[in-house]
Amino acid sequence: MTEVYKIIKDLIRFFCLVCVDLVAFYVCLFIAWFLRAEFFSIFLPDLPVFTYSHYVSLWWIPLIFLSFIFYEGLYDRNLPFWDEVRDLLKALSLASITLMAIVTLGKMGGRVSRIVLSSLWIISVFLFPIFRLWGKKFLYKIGIWKKKVLIIGAGNAGRLVAEGLERERHMGYEIMGFLDDDEQKIGKFVNGKRVFGNISTFPKFFKELSINTAIIAIPSLSASQLSLLTANIQKTISDTMVIPDLKGIALLNTDLLHLFREELFLMNIRNNLKSLPNKLMKKIFDITLSIVTLPVLLPAIGIIGLIIKLESSGPAIYAHERIGKGGKIFKCYKFRTMQRDAEERLKEILETNQEIRNEWFNNWKLRDDPRITKVGWFLRRTSLDELPQIFNVLKGQMSLVGPRPYLPREVESIGDNLQIICSAKPGITGLWQVSGRSDTGYRYRIKLDAWYVMNWSLWLDIAILFKTIKVVLKAEGAY
Repeated sequence: MTEVYKIIKDLIRFFCLVCVDLVAFYVCLFIAWFLRAEFFSIFLPDLPVFTYSHYVSLWWIPLIFLSFIFYEGLYDRNLPFWDEVRDLLKALSLASITLMAIVTLGKMGGRVSRIVLSSLWIISVFLFPIFRLWGKKFLYKIGIWKKKVLIIGAGNAGRLVAEGLERERHMGYEIMGFLDDDEQKIGKFVNGKRVFGNISTFPKFFKELSINTAIIAIPSLSASQLSLLTANIQKTISDTMVIPDLKGIALLNTDLLHLFREELFLMNIRNNLKSLPNKLMKKIFDITLSIVTLPVLLPAIGIIGLIIKLESSGPAIYAHERIGKGGKIFKCYKFRTMQRDAEERLKEILETNQEIRNEWFNNWKLRDDPRITKVGWFLRRTSLDELPQIFNVLKGQMSLVGPRPYLPREVESIGDNLQIICSAKPGITGLWQVSGRSDTGYRYRIKLDAWYVMNWSLWLDIAILFKTIKVVLKAEGAY
């Protein structure tokens, strides 16, 4: 009976996600049709314009879209948002290419507008992820897109997993609680979830709580202990995830190879930024996006510069020495957010206030910095003070996304990670900016920058850029 219930629930989940995708498809189709009928017809009046109902009657078009989404496994996998968006864009692009091929080779141009199909692809790239995000959140709320999870291990690894899954509700995992062999933790709460009992009691709690997914988050286990525990849990439930003791190792660009006879896995870890085609692709991406955004950025830079000049004397933009790729020093452009005698004031403050001195040497920043101007506070809260760095990108000194541009005096603080961080161009934004920004500790900031370099991909840059927009609009962790 339990198996039948699970099959029915999976079918309902599948049907609901298909409905979400169909709604997204027909909204995108309507916008594409409307643009062709009302906008493109002005410039191309001789081309035939079909009614929207005509396109709705072409049932095989959404079927092709759904087939590619199904092929990418997006109806049964619980992925983080940006991983799902990556696979979704691949499915949508392949579906659009297939449709274009069918229409062209089948000589169906008189029945299906290729302008509509092209517009459909461009619009779907933006709208499908939004519909899926909202749709999954709604399905999670009503209990359809939801899997109950028990975390094995209530230590630091278990806590971090819980925090991540709570943040990524889109994945559809509901954390029911923890199991741990530490008697002092049993009965207490970690991240608001109860530690029910010892690890050996997992069959009891799997049954009582209707658990179908377990996450083993005890990196300290030996290989034999982890193998035994995983095997025992796999006998009981369908899905088991393991957090290995590999934190800090670059795994985002990893291929898993199998040696079946030896029962071994080989992880082929690629350093993408060592590849010449990838370097070229990143540079083209930076220059192209910078040039495209210049018509918007240049007026904004001019207006902000004028406001700065009106509030206080001195240059609106200043050049500060920073560490660039290969450890070379370059002039990094920023809007001036402080009074002209900022350095003199800083020396005076550090000499007279021990608490501020400790904060400065821990973070190289002050939360309540008395040297910042009124306009400067706004620019820092919104990160608009970094807009002039677009000129550094155009000069090839910086990238849109990369490690933080560190000061020369921070070399000793960066320590062993200096060579890794300096193997990439510093960025206007980066992983640390979308992970709490100034609220994060200095050592954590360095680790994030090193992790970014080792795990670089163009998709990671795109995800960080979109996350930066959200962080800037909410003014999270900036000062």
